[in-house]
Amino acid sequence: MTGAKRHELAARVQRDRNMLEGETRSIRLNDGTSVRLARFGHGPLVICVGTVPELGFVYAPHIRALESRYQIVVYEPRMSRSERVSVEDRAEELTAVAESLDEGPAHVLSWSDAGAAAYSACIRRPELFRSAAFLGLADAYFFPGPLNLLAKQLYHRPIERLFPAIVLRLLLSHYLSGRCISPLWVYSETRRIGKLPLYFKHSILPLMLEHDSSQGEVPFPTLMVAGGQDTLVQVRQARAMAHILGPRCEFVLLPEGEHFLGYAAPETVGEALIQFYTSADKTAENTE
Repeated sequence: MTGAKRHELAARVQRDRNMLEGETRSIRLNDGTSVRLARFGHGPLVICVGTVPELGFVYAPHIRALESRYQIVVYEPRMSRSERVSVEDRAEELTAVAESLDEGPAHVLSWSDAGAAAYSACIRRPELFRSAAFLGLADAYFFPGPLNLLAKQLYHRPIERLFPAIVLRLLLSHYLSGRCISPLWVYSETRRIGKLPLYFKHSILPLMLEHDSSQGEVPFPTLMVAGGQDTLVQVRQARAMAHILGPRCEFVLLPEGEHFLGYAAPETVGEALIQFYTSADKTAENTE
């Protein structure tokens, strides 16, 4: 990616961040906690599951594709640099958001490992949801060679001081980048995050290592979109997760897709989401 292309990407991301921030408000949830969320559009509810607040912009293309017929909610997940935020914590947060909005069963849209929380919430509280779309979710996360051991050690042991932020930035730049999203851009974005090793250890890594696909099938329509050039989630891992989701899962492969699936290919993913949600709505109407 040329310098001009990186500048164009950075400007696009900033516009989308500004759009979200302009609509974000703090609301009180039924469990007594508060969460910051943004709402767009009108119609059946689509809840976008937060990954980290810094990456909420990845849902902006889907907001634009869906807001003429759906109400889209994007919330900022609670993060920590001092104590573990587990998949169970994330699933409970999503459940609390769905319950507090109280607009009937919602569609769920998740990107990357936030899908682990979406999957767990859908298994535990299926009555709250109408469908679930996953943009790149593995059946199990692992890294090649010694990186897998290092990730597990970081998760279980206090070795974050031995894990330089620059090493983590380089690893994230490798696994999250592609033809459209350059490693240099990812690296520059990760430099914005203070105490990155602690942030990753307590608030991001648990989504990967605690993801439990053995919970079985989801009892309503699901969609899995996979990228053929995704370095973090290989196609076979996404296919395996789609199989676990059950016979009502639709699998869509984008051969040139990379990890930032919807952001790198907004039109293609947007069309897939519209078709999927339209079908899921019809299914729900026929069963009511």
